[in-house]
Amino acid sequence: MKTKLTGKLSGLTGILLLFAVIVLVNALVAGLHLRWDLTADKLYTLSPGTRDLLANLDRTVTLKFYFSRSNPAVPISIKRFADRILDLLHEYQRAGHGRVVVETYDPRPDTDEEEWAQRYGIQPQSLGLLGSGADFYIGLTAVCGTRENTLPVISPSDEPRLEYMFSRMILDVTRNHQPTVGILSSLPVMGDKAAFPGANRKKPWLFIQELKKQCALRRLPEDTSTIPEDLDALILVHPQKLSEKTLFAIDQYVLNGGHLLAFVDPLCISQEQSSENPSPYASSSSNINRLMEAWGLRIPPARVVSDLRAATHIRIGDGSLRRLPTWLSLRPGAINTNEVVASGLELIMMPFAGAILGDPAPGLTMTKLVQTSPDALLISSFAARNPDPLTTSYDSRQAGPVPLAVRLTGKFKTAFPNGPPSSKKSTNTVSTASSTNDYLKESVRDGAVVVVADVDLLCNEYAARSINFLGRTFYQPLNDNLNSLLNLVEELTGGSTLIGLRTRGTFERPFERVVALEKQAQERWRREELALMDQLRTTQARLNELQRTKDKQHRYILSPEQKREIEKFRRRKFETQRKLKQVRKNLRRDIEALGMKIKIINMAAMPALVALGGLIHAWRRRRRALRAADTGRAAARR
Repeated sequence: MKTKLTGKLSGLTGILLLFAVIVLVNALVAGLHLRWDLTADKLYTLSPGTRDLLANLDRTVTLKFYFSRSNPAVPISIKRFADRILDLLHEYQRAGHGRVVVETYDPRPDTDEEEWAQRYGIQPQSLGLLGSGADFYIGLTAVCGTRENTLPVISPSDEPRLEYMFSRMILDVTRNHQPTVGILSSLPVMGDKAAFPGANRKKPWLFIQELKKQCALRRLPEDTSTIPEDLDALILVHPQKLSEKTLFAIDQYVLNGGHLLAFVDPLCISQEQSSENPSPYASSSSNINRLMEAWGLRIPPARVVSDLRAATHIRIGDGSLRRLPTWLSLRPGAINTNEVVASGLELIMMPFAGAILGDPAPGLTMTKLVQTSPDALLISSFAARNPDPLTTSYDSRQAGPVPLAVRLTGKFKTAFPNGPPSSKKSTNTVSTASSTNDYLKESVRDGAVVVVADVDLLCNEYAARSINFLGRTFYQPLNDNLNSLLNLVEELTGGSTLIGLRTRGTFERPFERVVALEKQAQERWRREELALMDQLRTTQARLNELQRTKDKQHRYILSPEQKREIEKFRRRKFETQRKLKQVRKNLRRDIEALGMKIKIINMAAMPALVALGGLIHAWRRRRRALRAADTGRAAARR
């Protein structure tokens, strides 16, 4: 009895001890938040730039998410999208360490939440369904002190750019000043004063007018010998014949961590059109190869890209419409939509663009933003002016897929290893640093440079269509040229936080096999539908022919031939519809069979494999135990 009681007490003691250990471990790990992102595209992992931004916040930012969750008319897909937005916002809150506060609101009709949503500028969205009820809201506002920034609408199409959009909002409300951008150009992009009293003043180019809405612009002279250090970005537009001192100033600006956006062109037709007295001998090309060669790149002068896959229909001088392969219309296949600055762009037009050749120097990372097809050629500027495509057969060479716009990031090295250029005028120094031979030979911190091998894409004529309404001029975009510029400037002025921030992956993971089956069925359905339409047109033509041969007195009475044709068509239509039903039936059967296979694998195959693995493991353990027993008995006999 004592032995049994002792066994029971020891068993109870063990259970109590195990329970105590479980409680203790649970108490120790209760404060830990262990997270492991196993998604293929790291959908729940913030980028290093965003984490640095949140880690360096010195003020609290409140993110107010407005979504009409209680509206029963909102589709379930939108509600799931809102849940993913909220998940990402909570990631911001965790990484903010108390500096980021997330608040959620359900703006129901006639409530304070709806009033505040409207006050912040969040726009109601209509479902467009009969009897769907009130509109719904889905938007975000970032508040920091007295500063606010609002996304009036967040669309499912914005999902790949959500991190970029949220980080930009936080950066805007916590920044103490408006971004300052320097403009250096040999073209009158900033506008010119009137040539004489009474003359019209040339207005700034459209892209300058758009930039003024989000940045403070500062014009720099073409012969400048210093670049202000307080610029958030520097834009070069068709820099022609820059002096060594100006190039050195730009070089030092980049090495000091500055952000440069350069538009250069081997054949700038905008310059020729803007010149009042164009000279046939004047050069219309520009480049910064003096700097780019130190970065491992160069743009061949007087060479233009010709790409038949991106050719554009252009009306030439004689009024005829020609397909010009040197006038590039670049679509998503040529645009790197994995980059945030290019995400959502549908068409970029680049007339007579150049090619960016070479490999980045050590320490630099190059990202291709826009590139040609593999069939692209490099032809001379002279041949490019001739609209006859046969002229590309001479004086040309295969270029392959070449970049038209690239971004370089990392540590840059100077293009002036021997020091600043000498000056003949003692009063004109490059800068205070260079006058004492104290100049940078390599980057003090990571910089960023974007080079675009075309200038004409910024021209009003090729970016937008002007519309005169009641004496006022409005512009309608022809393509995404202006959007691409604004995206690049927005990225470069955002500092290291936004530069290189890639689009996020998609949460939608459709079954690729099911999609392929549906595509095959749709193709077959389309073929059958086209065949049916052809039969309909043939029957209609036959009926019209029979109608013309009839007597006028019997025009409105169907003849026996017409009745036979109509009956024949009805039979064909019935047979075709029957075939289409069979196509749909076969599609459902294939999809159900595929689903059954997946269920069998999940419910039977995987457990069977696990059980088989367990049996093999038990067999191996038993075999080792028998061997050990045999070895022990053999040793005992000795």
